[in-house]
Amino acid sequence: MNAPSAYDPATVPAWARESTTRIAREQPESLPHWLEHVAEVETAKQRTAAYPPARLVPPQGPRDFLHLLAIQAWRALASGQPAPAPDPMFLEQEISDAFGGNSPVDQLCDDWLNAARERGITVDDQDGEVLPDVLETISRVITAAFWSGLTTGHHAIAGSRYFIPRKLMPYCGSAAGGWGGGSR
Repeated sequence: MNAPSAYDPATVPAWARESTTRIAREQPESLPHWLEHVAEVETAKQRTAAYPPARLVPPQGPRDFLHLLAIQAWRALASGQPAPAPDPMFLEQEISDAFGGNSPVDQLCDDWLNAARERGITVDDQDGEVLPDVLETISRVITAAFWSGLTTGHHAIAGSRYFIPRKLMPYCGSAAGGWGGGSR
């Protein structure tokens, strides 16, 4: 069976030529639909070139960025997916930045180290420095606990609802409202 006579290979964009030739040869009845799809893609490309999307300004501060990470987790949880787990070292730094260097993770680590010392648990070397393995272990555990509370804990307490501040809406893929994951 031959392709319809309206088909002119020279008018097909380079990205679609191979597929168009194959469809014309193997499924000529599908060719009109395929050519319509190619035309729609090309029209969309032209529109995008004529009206490029506005560039998003990065979040203004570390708390905004941490909030965006939490929103991603809340959205995942609301859809029944596990919360994304950022790299622990990255997350610890973001938490520290968000709290202006007075990270609750650091405060909890210090409290834990002091409590361990009071109970005779060895956490320091001979020079009085915290053992690197001890600090790495407890900071990762406390960071994970903080993140779990901020994401899973908040999600459970809030009844699967979460709030997206208007200034963060452009980063969340939603143009309307400020509430997600259910009604107010």
